[in-house]
Amino acid sequence: MKVNIRKKKFGETLIEAGLITPEQLDNALSLQKGQNKRIGKILLELGYADELQLAETLAAQLSMPIVDCKQYSPTKNILLHVPKDVAEHKIILPLQLLDNRILLAMANPLDWRTIDDISFKSSLKIDIAVACESNILESIEQFYGDSQYTWDILNEIPAYEEAEFVKDEIVEDEKQTISLQSLFKESEAPPIVKLVTMLIADAVNANASDIHIEPRDKYVQVRYRMDGELHNIHNYSKYIHNSVISRVKIISNLDITNRRLPQDGRSALKLKDKTVDLRISTLPSVNGEKIVIRLLDPTSGLIPLSQLGINDQIIKTLINIINEPQGMLLVTGPTGSGKTTSLYSVLQQLRNESKNIITLEEPVEYKLQDITQVGINEGIGLSFSSALRSVLRQDPDIIMVGEIRDLDTAEIAARSALTGHLVLSTLHTNDTVSSIIRLLDIGLEYFLVTAAISGILAQRLVRKICPECKTEVPAPDAIANLQLRPLNSYYEGKGCSSCNYTGYKGRVGVYELLPMGTELKHLITKDINEDDLWQCAINNGTTTLFEDAWSKVEEGVTTVGEVISRIPHQHAPRSEKKKSSSNRNSKKIIALK
Repeated sequence: MKVNIRKKKFGETLIEAGLITPEQLDNALSLQKGQNKRIGKILLELGYADELQLAETLAAQLSMPIVDCKQYSPTKNILLHVPKDVAEHKIILPLQLLDNRILLAMANPLDWRTIDDISFKSSLKIDIAVACESNILESIEQFYGDSQYTWDILNEIPAYEEAEFVKDEIVEDEKQTISLQSLFKESEAPPIVKLVTMLIADAVNANASDIHIEPRDKYVQVRYRMDGELHNIHNYSKYIHNSVISRVKIISNLDITNRRLPQDGRSALKLKDKTVDLRISTLPSVNGEKIVIRLLDPTSGLIPLSQLGINDQIIKTLINIINEPQGMLLVTGPTGSGKTTSLYSVLQQLRNESKNIITLEEPVEYKLQDITQVGINEGIGLSFSSALRSVLRQDPDIIMVGEIRDLDTAEIAARSALTGHLVLSTLHTNDTVSSIIRLLDIGLEYFLVTAAISGILAQRLVRKICPECKTEVPAPDAIANLQLRPLNSYYEGKGCSSCNYTGYKGRVGVYELLPMGTELKHLITKDINEDDLWQCAINNGTTTLFEDAWSKVEEGVTTVGEVISRIPHQHAPRSEKKKSSSNRNSKKIIALK
């Protein structure tokens, strides 16, 4: 009879060794949800165990040796089997070569894909040893060297001859005389030009939305944001960081001599037959200047309303709202939830030659045909409220206000909606009902809220399961833990080359639409609580964010874990047992008398 013995997990081994408690492991596992981090890394960051304890326990569990990399002296020929960027990214170091076997020190010895890749490319057999992460990183800096190695790598970067940066034109008397000629010289060096071009061109090809160039203590880390998640892509030496910063500033018309204050600029990249707008932001930090580059593709930013992921019933109600000649539609959600994209989609529906449409944006992200777009500039006194006053004298039919931040802007927008204009705007709140509370909280009169607002659309973005590696899986534990309404089937992505082994590819919107009906208007004027507003909304057919997201899980579009980690689930579809025991705390709205 064959006995199946379950292999102990690393956390259980640490508990048995007396290094952590079960409660500490539970805390670490809770933090690990939704993060691409090893449990040992999280335990280390929480201070529950030190590096050496974790490495020794892992080595014992896997029956592998533990090593101190600084006791070895790998030659250049050995180091060539693992490029420095791979070594830093994967935290791996080749230590010695005997016959046809190479010894690798690894912080994560279970990274079989990296091991197989090195074995295939080197045609060597691999021996694995465990080492502390800090020990490996320090040894990488010691053994690989810095300046000459860095320039050798940069010289091997492809040239991207078809890529061309396009600067915004600036007024002649605004140009500044640069005294640091060395910065110009270094920033125009061919390897630096190729590095910056490669970073941006590769990000465009990977459909990234942002590039983060972040100086660390001993190196500079480059991360791309893809499908809403940041991914480590490259590391380069701090030896060339000032040159890289200067190069980015030059292509975006920024002051390369100013390294103490944040700066914002813009540029564009022509790559083959595509032009991508670049928004550059610099920020001084203790390790040097950090740069974030926002990539805006004018073609991908304009998505038809029907392709946003909004269900048919919400689209029908939304179209009824925007077809009215006056009123206000608010789109709400956190930063990066796709609010601007939704508003652009609505404007695409409304655009025609008989309408005067004006937008106020900070900044103008995508240029729209047949629409007047105004960029807000607080530095010269052009705020949302001041610009909105001027726009009202331009005989507009439809006005888009990028964001309502204060009472002044809210009042002007609301009164505009009452005087024959259709107003579109955004708020930073969690859901539709909290948007009402937010407007009342900043001081907007209740009669303006009820009379001006036609509807509120809340939204989030969730990652879609990669279609190439999509597979059916058992019901996740979260279904029982949160007592959510069970579904017939559940799907996840196993991870493949198409999705960069994340299991996700692309994103889809999740929506909640609250029309301003008669009953809801009546409740807003009374001393009621948030639960009453929610009950009214649900009774009148509002589908909550979580219910819409849950329907996408049921359709196999996204995963349970993705929905739970990104969508507020106080109004989740519970099992019958949970419904009967639910007792939410009520949040009061200030009585308006």
